[in-house]
Amino acid sequence: MTLPLEDDSRPPYVQAAEVLRREISSGRLKPGDKLPSSRTLQDRYGIASSTVQNALRLLKSEGLVYSVQGRGSFVRNSAATSPAEAALSAQGREEQAGAADDTPGLSAESLAEDMKAMKADIKRLEETVSRLLEIVEAQQRK
Repeated sequence: MTLPLEDDSRPPYVQAAEVLRREISSGRLKPGDKLPSSRTLQDRYGIASSTVQNALRLLKSEGLVYSVQGRGSFVRNSAATSPAEAALSAQGREEQAGAADDTPGLSAESLAEDMKAMKADIKRLEETVSRLLEIVEAQQRK
């Protein structure tokens, strides 16, 4: 399903975000579900990688999705925003950003959640490195 780029005056990233927003609000994508990969979304909607990233950034700023580096984007558990509320929220942000800036900002909440996920990933990596060092030391003692 490509986006109706010629028939819709909104930027392509807004159109893509709207399609994903509808899938979330309809329950097709449920809280905790992983969104399709960026490549899949590019192919599905006939848009560029940067356009997909801008659409995901918009959904993050609305609190509908979050991303975990290296794992993908997921529907947020508190994704109970109605499509009308999300549209009003997006419209307000676009008006505040002005016509020159097509890229919406990230909310403090989504940044905090991303930071929390990164800290958890770092902790797991540190634990893995520690275990590997113990194994190497044990091998060297033999």
